[in-house]
Amino acid sequence: MKSHSIRQRLIKFMLIITVVPLVLSLVITLIHTRESVKEQSVNENARLIFQGKTNLVNYLGNINRASIVVYSDPHFLNNLSKSLDDYQAVAEIYTTLQNLQGSLPDIQQVYLHSRQTNQSTLITNSIPRRGYRDAPYASTLRYDTATASIEPPHPVHSYGFPPSPNDYKDRQVFTFYRPIVRIPSTAQLAIMAIDVNLDGIAAICNQLYEADDEQLYLVDKNGTVIYSGNPEEIGRPLASGDIAASATNNQSGYIDGKNAIQVYEQLEVPFAEWTLVKRIPHSVLYRASTELITINAIIAALALLAVILGTLFISFRITKPIKQLAAYMNQIQTGRLNVDIEVDSQDEIGTLSRRFRQMMDTINNLILRKYRLELANKNNQLRALQAQIDPHFLYNALQSIGTVALQNDGRRVYNLLASLSDMMRYKMRSGEAMVTLQEEIDHLKLYLDLQKERFDEQFDFALDLDPNSLSAAIPKMTLQPLIENYFKHGLEPKLGKGQLSVRSRVLPFNRLVIEVENNGTSIPETELRQLQEELSTLKDELEENGIREHSSIGLYNVLMRLQLYSADTARLFIENVEPHGVRITLEYAWEWSDPT
Repeated sequence: MKSHSIRQRLIKFMLIITVVPLVLSLVITLIHTRESVKEQSVNENARLIFQGKTNLVNYLGNINRASIVVYSDPHFLNNLSKSLDDYQAVAEIYTTLQNLQGSLPDIQQVYLHSRQTNQSTLITNSIPRRGYRDAPYASTLRYDTATASIEPPHPVHSYGFPPSPNDYKDRQVFTFYRPIVRIPSTAQLAIMAIDVNLDGIAAICNQLYEADDEQLYLVDKNGTVIYSGNPEEIGRPLASGDIAASATNNQSGYIDGKNAIQVYEQLEVPFAEWTLVKRIPHSVLYRASTELITINAIIAALALLAVILGTLFISFRITKPIKQLAAYMNQIQTGRLNVDIEVDSQDEIGTLSRRFRQMMDTINNLILRKYRLELANKNNQLRALQAQIDPHFLYNALQSIGTVALQNDGRRVYNLLASLSDMMRYKMRSGEAMVTLQEEIDHLKLYLDLQKERFDEQFDFALDLDPNSLSAAIPKMTLQPLIENYFKHGLEPKLGKGQLSVRSRVLPFNRLVIEVENNGTSIPETELRQLQEELSTLKDELEENGIREHSSIGLYNVLMRLQLYSADTARLFIENVEPHGVRITLEYAWEWSDPT
């Protein structure tokens, strides 16, 4: 029968209910963000293109108005029918055309062909030219209509006249054609062609797009490019025919293509059915959103990784007690009845494990050996010793903090509470009976900071520690009891400011020496001898009588725990120093086997 692991099913279930919503949220955010960015970009560019269209309409209107200036000259139409011998008529025609050519800075040249006299005139920046032609220049015949019209951009030419050295030979221009009629009749007197360079259109169009990232086209109704940021495309059919067809058949709008979006606007000018098209690649359009989505994707990936790791952790945490219990049962089945069953969970599995452990304890109690009993007794003695630390300091510390709280507004109280919190946390680390000397020193600093607050800076303390000793192992809460008696009995303001020092050094064979010295009140000789005798008989008392009350529980506790951990190699000396004060010297080997 196929086995279905609870752990596997739990992992699958938790991954489904966490990963699927996260992925869906990311996908929905991606779609919504892209649509929002597209809509915003289309609206902004539509307004920009509309403004560009308005400027272009005004620009073409100026050219159109300049072309009808010939009608404001009362003699111009009559002069068109006069012969070449009438120099005054010729001069007036030149003047009118020169005024027209100079009316706008972008007008390159003006060509005029009179159908009455078959005379052609070309006004440029150089000398004007005039000659007899049977018909207008060939390129103008396509635009010989009753209304004004525009020829797409083309290289500038001299309309059949010999070129002048001052002419612009390689310049692109578009040509505005104006038929000259005698109003109100429709009979055509002449055809006028105005060549306009693309500088004005370029100045307008270049404000409508970013040349490095976007493209902009101005096309006529046939799809011929009037202007483009790429000079090679000017005067040619637009490469993307579908864009031209859609753009020229509609007044305005946008086209969302495969790789780009095109926003277009048609010019409302009778003689120029042009359309302004702006092409924005998707890579540019969605650049900001892509960066945002990339950041979100990275965050989502990290969140997904955290979810997966959390799922694995939770599933392993839930199923671990079951697997542990099964493993214990397998060991017991092989005959190891003394296996230590350790399951810390508080659920039904933990209850089952504890009941099973109680059953095995009952069985094992019948076959326990003597050394197991002795070891258990030692452990009990150790735990009892650890529980004897006088709580008197905690009451005094809390009292000091309360006093500071009444006198100050917070910061110092916060620091004191933090120190006390760290001390409590250090003491409550019940799983660590052994710590390093560095950790013990850090705890001692917190304790001394609180005592300095309590005694209003009446003492100073100094540390002289061998760096090689800081990694040495030491039973937790060893140094504090050595100093507590100083604050209970030794600190005396009449003796001057208190001085407290802690020194450490390393002796051969990994023996550590710690000295704690103060300049407080010395211990009376009688009490000192009694204390030394009690400390010297500690080993025999531990083996024979167990733990009992002593005159100095702190020192007794320290030495007792050190001897249990160091195989009876620990020694503690206490002596008075001159002129007053007490020195406590602690010496032990830091290599041992943990009795627990």
